[in-house]
Amino acid sequence: MEGEGKREERKWAITWEGFVQELKKAGYIAAPMVAVSVLQYLLQVVSVIIVGHLGALALSSAAIATSITNVTGFSLLVCLLILSLF
Repeated sequence: MEGEGKREERKWAITWEGFVQELKKAGYIAAPMVAVSVLQYLLQVVSVIIVGHLGALALSSAAIATSITNVTGFSLLVCLLILSLF
């Protein structure tokens, strides 16, 4: 009876191999989401870089517009998405 208890406790022990295996599984799920987030960010960066060639006024206007869009627009959409889940 006592040996069975030890075996059951050992089943829940975390090993390095088990940790790496779970990390790989989570990585396969998270990698596409990370890629999309990075590409969305780079789209805005590239837009500001391209507008920067037009002049200082255009660059500052695009930077302010991008900041306002990030703070209000995307935040509002994410909030609505989260509220729709409940």
